[in-house]
Amino acid sequence: MLILDRSSPQIFISNEQQDVDIDLQSVQRLVILFLELQKVSTDQVYIYFLSDAALAQLHDEQFSDPSLTDTITLPIDRPGIQSFPHVLGEAFVSPRAAMRFLGQYTEAQLYHEISRYVVHSLLHMLGYDDQTDEDKRIMREQEDSSLTFLAQNQALLHPTV
Repeated sequence: MLILDRSSPQIFISNEQQDVDIDLQSVQRLVILFLELQKVSTDQVYIYFLSDAALAQLHDEQFSDPSLTDTITLPIDRPGIQSFPHVLGEAFVSPRAAMRFLGQYTEAQLYHEISRYVVHSLLHMLGYDDQTDEDKRIMREQEDSSLTFLAQNQALLHPTV
């Protein structure tokens, strides 16, 4: 578990999988810059990287669906809601899902896809949905523009250096 820089929101990060090496400071940088881009203020965000088995179990517990998925988001406090501490939510991500989705990939493509999963969860925490085709289109546009911004600021996920 990594907790950094108390002047910024606390980003709690737990890497409980062994499929992909993820630099935890790169996760914090991605989340902080994403929140700044979206002009969102919060006290805490939780990001968990899980194995497929652990994510499928959580999927079953939360949604009565034991199938594999790439990410699960549990929004807690909506932006603008008064609470202390303000907890934006929890994101549970399977890096192996990105490997499966991409098939053959470069290291850069893999970390870009995992970054997309984190951004996708953060957007859910902000209230974006992907239930209808229109919602999916809007969410994908937000993902793409956020990922472009993050890439330009060297804030995509990467392996431990």
